[in-house]
Parts: sequence; structure tokens; C-alpha cells
Amino acid sequence: MDLTDYLSELGMNSYEAAAYLALISRDGLTPAELAPMAKIPRQRVYDVLDSLSAKGFCTVRDGSPKTYFAVPPDVALEKFRQQRAEAMERERERLSRQSDSLLAQLIPIWETGRGQKNPLRYVETLTDPNRIAAQALSFARGATRSVNSCIRLPLILTPEQNWRFLREPLERGIIYRAIYEKSARQNSQLSEWMTAFREYGQEIRLVEHLPIKMQSFDDEATMLSLQDPVAGTPSFTAITIRHQGTVAFLNMAFEQLWQTGEPYDG
Repeated sequence: MDLTDYLSELGMNSYEAAAYLALISRDGLTPAELAPMAKIPRQRVYDVLDSLSAKGFCTVRDGSPKTYFAVPPDVALEKFRQQRAEAMERERERLSRQSDSLLAQLIPIWETGRGQKNPLRYVETLTDPNRIAAQALSFARGATRSVNSCIRLPLILTPEQNWRFLREPLERGIIYRAIYEKSARQNSQLSEWMTAFREYGQEIRLVEHLPIKMQSFDDEATMLSLQDPVAGTPSFTAITIRHQGTVAFLNMAFEQLWQTGEPYDG
């Protein structure tokens, strides 16, 4: 950037910047002398000098004709800096007052809105495996008391994701009960899990058939995994529900299965 550009960043227009640069190169100039030197139209030169004077960058000596002098750059720039700082402080105070006033009006609306629940937000449908995995792990990490789980093939998550999903609550001492189908004993992966997680503290029971894959977390949330009956490869839609009544109902169904299940003894 040249000097004109720097002065423009301080709030001068191109004519004002050119006029100041001309003035600091001479010890006083009349408007008639300044206009051709700074390439300012003669009809504009007085307006430019008046504006430059108001900004503190030049002074005028009365006479016939008037003579204009540049304010030394160190003095002019320091004064300009102070003026800008004061203007910014006034603007900050104005914005602060405006913000406080707006906040006083918005807070009551916000607080009223917290009491308005959208029923559709209780339920979320997920089809992307990565989103399903992220939500399942988030629920597992958020559980504080108990997890009830119905586990059956085929599996949605990768082996690593499933391992983290099952291990996370157990490592924090959460009561974790899992129901598997009896056929899980013949699946090497599920059999390995049951042995490993039983040692971690997971309570396991076996039933002949599980109608659905389900996990509930405390009394707050549940995830239902619905397998596509048409797709050739495993394809799932996961439904998450954050509704205490629904979770309580599903936990009651889990209890019925749990009571009829066969304890897993390894």
C-alpha cells in the first residue's frame, strides 16, 4: 500500500489524503497552490481543506488568501488515535446499553419457550451407521444408573464400536443387564462378548427369541433398531426416544423377558 492507502484506512477520502501529503511537503499552501499540486478540482479544494481541518490534520492562517499548514504527523496521528478510541468507547457503551435493553426483552420470551415442548423432538430417526454409532455411544456415556439391552444378530455397529458401547458403562460401575438369544452361544463374536463382559460385571440372560433390538438408558432414553426385512445385507433404521413414559413401558417389557430368561453361566 502507498501512503494514500494508509491515510484512507484512517478515514480520509482520496482528496483529503492527497491534500495532507501535499501540505506536509511544504511550509504552508494556499488553496490555489494546493489544488494543482494535490490534483484536487478547484471547486472542491475548500471543502476538502475544511474537512481535513475538522479531523485535526491541518490548521489555517487567515489572510488574503488563506494559508493552510499541516499539523505535524506525530501530533495529528496521536490526536486522531485518541478521537477514534473515544468514539469506539462511546460506541461500546451504546452497544452495551442496547444489548442490556434487548436482553431484558428476550429473556422472558426464552424462559416461556422452555416450557413449550415439541412432541416430535422426543423421537429421532437415524439411518446413517455413523450417526447411529455416535448416538449409541453418547447414550452409553450419559447413563448414570442402568442400561437394559436386548442384543441379537445381525449387528449394526462395527466390532470396535460395539465393544466401546458395551464397555463404557461397565467401566463406570453402571448396572448393565443384557438379554441375548440362546443361539448367541454358537456365534464366536457374541460368545466372546458374553464371556468378556460377564467378567466386567454385565448381567446376562438368554431367551429363545428376541423380537427386537433395544437399549434403554436409565429411565430417560431408548434406542430401537429396526432391521430392513427386504435388504439383502443388514440395513437398519434406529429410532431414539427421549420420553420417560415410553422408556418405562419398554423397561417393563424388558423385565418380563428378563424374568423368563436363563442366566448365562459361561
